Amino acid sequence: MSSDAFSIPDELELLEFFWAEPVERSVEDGYWCYEVTDRRGVKLRFSFNLFERSVQTALQVMDSPLMTVSHEGATTMAVSGKMLTCHFSYQGSDARLVLRLGDSIHLDWSSLRKA
Repeated sequence: MSSDAFSIPDELELLEFFWAEPVERSVEDGYWCYEVTDRRGVKLRFSFNLFERSVQTALQVMDSPLMTVSHEGATTMAVSGKMLTCHFSYQGSDARLVLRLGDSIHLDWSSLRKA
C-alpha cells in the first residue's frame, strides 16, 4: 500500500451531498459509510476507508444485490454540486468513479491502463 494521502471532502460536504448522516462511522479507523435510495427504489451503499485508501459501492433493489465494486489506491474524492468524483492510481492503472445523485442514482466506474 502506498503511503500517499487520500484527500476527501469534509464531513459537512458529505452530509450535504448524501442528504444524510453516515449509517456507519469509525473516525479512529478512517471508515465512513452512507446509504441513499432513489425514487425508483435503488439503494446505494457508499463506503470508504481513509487509511486503506479504498472506496466501495454496492447497489441493490429491495433486498436483491445488483453489483458491488471496490477499488484501492484512492488519491482524491471531491464533491461538486450533485456529483462526487473519486480518482484512483495504482501500479500500471488509473481509475475513476463518478457518482451523481438526484431523482436517480448514476454510478460510473472506469479504469485505464497506463503506458
